[in-house]
Order: sequence, then C-alpha cells, then structure tokens
Amino acid sequence: MIDKSIEVVLVTGATGFVGTHVIKLLQEDGYKVRGTVRSLQNEEKLKPIKELCPDAQQQVELVEADLTKDEGWNE
Repeated sequence: MIDKSIEVVLVTGATGFVGTHVIKLLQEDGYKVRGTVRSLQNEEKLKPIKELCPDAQQQVELVEADLTKDEGWNE
C-alpha cells in the first residue's frame, strides 16, 4: 500500500491545461504534489493552482524550473 502522505508526485508544466487537471486529481486523491512553473514571480498565474483543491491534505508545492537549463533539478 502506498502512503500517499509521504509520496511526492512531480507534475511538470503545472500552469498548463493538463498539468492543472492532473494536480487537482492527485490532490483530491491525497497525494503530495510538487509542480514546476517557469517563474514563481507571477502570483496572478500561480493563484489558481494554489486554490485548485482547498480541502487537500497538503497544499501543492510550486518550484521554478527552466527546462532549458541544468540548474535546479536536484532541488
């Protein structure tokens, strides 16, 4: 059995149409979700993701990741 409270699912492209829906489904199912975004500076774009599943056991964690650079992937 998977302990969903400690498993982390990475969703790349969190602000995209598919990414947003995947994050919502995972949170509703009890998973901890980490989503990648191009920038953490645009709060207007990030707010809808943070509010997708207000009753989630754990809020989505958003991290900045530029797919064209090697920096940041280990974090």
